[in-house]
Amino acid sequence: LYHKVDFGIDLQTRVALVGPNGAGKTTLIKLIVDELRPTAGQIKRNPHLKISRFTQHFEDKLDLTMTPLDFFKQVLMPQEPVERIRPLLGRYGCTGDQQNQVMSQLSAGQKARIVFAIIAHEKPHLLLLDEPTNPLDMESIDALARCLRNFKGGVLMISHDMRLISQCAEEIYICDKKKITKYKGDIMDFKMHTKKANQKKLSQHQNG
Repeated sequence: LYHKVDFGIDLQTRVALVGPNGAGKTTLIKLIVDELRPTAGQIKRNPHLKISRFTQHFEDKLDLTMTPLDFFKQVLMPQEPVERIRPLLGRYGCTGDQQNQVMSQLSAGQKARIVFAIIAHEKPHLLLLDEPTNPLDMESIDALARCLRNFKGGVLMISHDMRLISQCAEEIYICDKKKITKYKGDIMDFKMHTKKANQKKLSQHQNG
């Protein structure tokens, strides 16, 4: 899937990984967290590194039979009083009645916000995000971007969402043709490049 890839992440990293579907972006994340093993080469990690992930199957982090408040109180923070849990959920947009609603009844966006609250509670050094904006509306995307800007660790996000990328990515890497290469322009250059490419595809489709 990859050939001669040299790619590193540190605690100051703010990288957006882009590329066509099937190019191996999610595979890279699985290699980083040791979910997959490389057939050649090495993956080196600091032994004290703590990683949290937001995957496209983010609901797997939740017990959908519980309410957000009960899940945090019983599973994640049993020693903490409810008065300290409510504000944590509230900071990620889970407020009022939602905190006491069974999670299976919540929308995908609401469940995603709870997962982000879980990740914040985990206090990772490195955050890996795989298409995090798929279940989010624009307001939620902006809220996520603010959280990522304030996050003190490293961030590697797989995303095609320029609303998120332009707000919090500092570098862009392109995953394609068995390689991972750094985009030489800045974020705005890439935004214009992407816009022109999409317009070209639309024009070809309309004429084709």
